[in-house]
Amino acid sequence: MSPDDRQARLAVAAEEFNLHEHRDTGSRVATNLADGFNTLRDAFFTRVYEDVEMVIGTDSMLMPISRVKSEIAAKTEIDIYAVAESVATARENHFVTTEDDWYLSWLAQLRLGEGADSSGVNQRLAYYLSKSSDDRRRSFSTMLERALPEARRAPLIIYRLLPLAIGIMTAVAFGGTALAQDLRKRQIRLLPSILDCHDCHGSLLDNSEKCPQCGNPLWFYKWLTAE
Repeated sequence: MSPDDRQARLAVAAEEFNLHEHRDTGSRVATNLADGFNTLRDAFFTRVYEDVEMVIGTDSMLMPISRVKSEIAAKTEIDIYAVAESVATARENHFVTTEDDWYLSWLAQLRLGEGADSSGVNQRLAYYLSKSSDDRRRSFSTMLERALPEARRAPLIIYRLLPLAIGIMTAVAFGGTALAQDLRKRQIRLLPSILDCHDCHGSLLDNSEKCPQCGNPLWFYKWLTAE
């Protein structure tokens, strides 16, 4: 997506948000969510693919074109799951009006664009949102590993950290600082070494930021396996 296309999509999303939610924060919310989705999707893909390749090795039989297809498919799966998890967080914490499915449609359009109109995408979103958080996570790992077999070799804790990271990202976008802090504490209980980073000290970051030292909001392979 070009910078102009991004700005146009954000502008439309901001206007729709303000009209539906009767607020004037649409631009901030839409931009924060867009930045957060980009940060988490790219970081998660790196953790389960590039980090695994660097540490464990790669399949030399995989052709370059297959790598491109695998990356596209994997990132799409990550985005679909992240949309569902963000919607669940927003609903549970009443960040948006919960009487209809407007936020689900709005967020899917913001993140997936024309892909949001696909029946397959809509079916997967509905399936995820019909499940508990644990079942969503397990279903996502299965779908991702079909698209990207290397993901089977990633540290399993990354699958437990990701939904909490999506929750944090969503909370930050809506100004839910208390929830974001609580979710970070839950991440720290899973991975205490988060606090050992001398750069960020495990603190919450803006949705467009990541720590170059540890990878926060999704930590590098050596941090995931440090415990």
